[in-house]
Amino acid sequence: MLPAALPCPSRHASRHTSRHAFSARQRTAFAGLLALGSWTVASPAQAQTYAPWLRQIGITNTVESAAAWGKGQLLGVVDTGINATHPQFAPGQVSQALSSCAAVSFRCSNGFADDNSHGTAVASIAAGNRVSQFSTITAGGYTTVAGNFIGVAPAANILSEKVLNAAGSGYSTDVANGVRKAADAGAGVINVSITYGNDAATVAAINYAAAKGAFIVWAGGNSAQNLLNNASTSGLTATAIQHLVFAGSVNSANAASSFTNKPGSGGLQSSNGGSTTYAARWVMAPGEAILAPSTTAGNAAYGLWSGTSMAAPIVSGSLMLLQNAWPILKTNGTAANLLLATATDLGSKGVDATYGNGLVNLTTAFNPYGPLSVTKANGQTIAVSSITGALISSGAFGNLSTIQSKLASYTAFDGYARNFSVNLAGLIKAPSSSASLNPLPTNAYSAPKVMKYAGGELAVSLQSTGDAISHLGEFGYIADVDRAQTVGFSLFTDKAGSVTGFGYGASSSYPFAKALFNDDLIARQMSDFDAVSASNLAQRGYQFSYGTRLSTDLRVAASYSATPANTLLQPGAPQNAQVKIGASYLFAPRVSGGLTYSTLNEQSSLLGAAYDSSGILALGKNTTQVVGISLAFKLDRQSSLLVNGEVGYTRASEGSGNSLFAATSALQSRAFGVTYLRESIWNKDDQLLASVKQPLRVSAGSAAIITANVDAQGYAVYDKSWSSLVPDGREIDLTLNYRMPVDKTNTVALQAMYQKDAANIAGNNATSLGLMWTSRF
Repeated sequence: MLPAALPCPSRHASRHTSRHAFSARQRTAFAGLLALGSWTVASPAQAQTYAPWLRQIGITNTVESAAAWGKGQLLGVVDTGINATHPQFAPGQVSQALSSCAAVSFRCSNGFADDNSHGTAVASIAAGNRVSQFSTITAGGYTTVAGNFIGVAPAANILSEKVLNAAGSGYSTDVANGVRKAADAGAGVINVSITYGNDAATVAAINYAAAKGAFIVWAGGNSAQNLLNNASTSGLTATAIQHLVFAGSVNSANAASSFTNKPGSGGLQSSNGGSTTYAARWVMAPGEAILAPSTTAGNAAYGLWSGTSMAAPIVSGSLMLLQNAWPILKTNGTAANLLLATATDLGSKGVDATYGNGLVNLTTAFNPYGPLSVTKANGQTIAVSSITGALISSGAFGNLSTIQSKLASYTAFDGYARNFSVNLAGLIKAPSSSASLNPLPTNAYSAPKVMKYAGGELAVSLQSTGDAISHLGEFGYIADVDRAQTVGFSLFTDKAGSVTGFGYGASSSYPFAKALFNDDLIARQMSDFDAVSASNLAQRGYQFSYGTRLSTDLRVAASYSATPANTLLQPGAPQNAQVKIGASYLFAPRVSGGLTYSTLNEQSSLLGAAYDSSGILALGKNTTQVVGISLAFKLDRQSSLLVNGEVGYTRASEGSGNSLFAATSALQSRAFGVTYLRESIWNKDDQLLASVKQPLRVSAGSAAIITANVDAQGYAVYDKSWSSLVPDGREIDLTLNYRMPVDKTNTVALQAMYQKDAANIAGNNATSLGLMWTSRF
């Protein structure tokens, strides 16, 4: 082993030679054994395995591919020069145009070419572009096999600033000039595997390079002592300190190498009065038995190198990978801070005087640091981990597949402003098939009990039920089934044909239809259609209906219904409210038609898709106008055929400021149905209902999601990404329902149903057959 270089105080210079695993003679012999006639250029697509010292710092194919193997980064190597034609480098990888002899104390007879081997080895460790093709090399606790990448950032470009002569000797002024020239050439990372000095020229060069945005990695030294014997460095700017990293060496077992210097108790005194210990800017990397070229033994010769000179380029290559994956780290000057912050702690807990921050760990560095956050429409951020609530889609939107695909790869940012993809698609809960929710029939299509009196008749429908009140929990519906209540409605019909209805908690479809047509069969058929129309979105709350006859053939009606707060999300005022007016006309004794217009106001839902109005996926407050048309054919006294159609128009709206949705466009929605109803088939009170329906479905419209991209500097750029709200399926329901009373208190019902694209989800087909027995007490 060659001795570590020591400063030459009489000449105010630094002289450096690297420690090696072998003497020069031994190394030459070994390199000769490793010489090969041809090498394979590294292809990122083929990168699968890495040298053991690279795996030791957490390099994986995932890490390398995320960083594009360092492509586009420029490394400045301030050293003994580089042999640009060495087969370890891709053609043109070492720039001849940018490289130069930066020495000021001696002339470079061969330009920037390496007369010593050290600079070429350093460059190879940081960015060697070819893989090892030796069968197996075992040394220093490592086993390197053919096909292992042996360079950290193999696609990076390299420039050489030669500052040391063939003996590895030079002055601090030479080194300082090399740092400056590397910065002027545009190097993003400058590697200095030379003994560190705290002289004025060195300090000024570091300040200069850092001001240009370059990170400087300096070898910690091989004297097995504290850096500069604990003497501090003064005069560095705060920016320079944040761009400076010292590299110490560990062996294959992550123990400090016997030769490595330690950060000790010295520090960096900034020009603004701040103080930073060397330990705070110190990180460890493998520095023993590292495979690299040994060009003095031949252009195809390799040797095993040891020293903090080898640890430094591993740190430099790591910085290039980080900056390539996230340009914001260079823009903000935080790449070095991140590398230090994510190091694996070694030795005493925390930053210490032996290991500094610990061992470079790229696996950790390539994962989010600190909480990930997303930006809402109001520009405020929210931590992904604190996002609660969800958007429960409705059948009108299907499973919101387009929106889900955007949320599945949504951009979030960590504490270093780095972009990561997070999956927020789970915040959208797709609607279930109505067949799976309620496959069995109910009394929805049966007429209420009617009592005659002198001035007309009174119809009453009452039911006591343990109602399943639903609301949004953290990720979906939470059912509260212990709230028993009585729901129903009453209808008063006078001799003149005016109908007045009141109710709570039950569907308002039958009362309004009865008020509009004053016909029980048509009212039951309308209830069947309204169960899948926009009218169903303001149900189960307070309701009022009134209809009257203007002439023998013309009737008008109006209704108000509102969904109470405790069936959706917020306490207080009703969430959904609907005002509906209509007119019906008797065209012929058995043919009548109806025309309706309604306005639906939704506070925390959109066409039935429910959300917390202050939540992350809120779609704002919405108003929908609905026009409906119906045509009824009375086939005889006991049977009727009803055709219904409905078109809705929802106004464009701004999303909630707390939401990821910035706005929704105007929406169009449609529903239609054909229903046949016959009663008194085998006995007086039985009935058969058959229907074909397309439930409410959005036919046009989109929503704008706040999305983030990053520009060339890594800054987040926010925009609105419009995504279609049209579902990918079109639900068609075929229903056959037969209900028959067994006696005064018991009723049996049989229902068969087939749903194509249930809940408007393509391919979500459902078939159900159910039997239900109902008893009244």
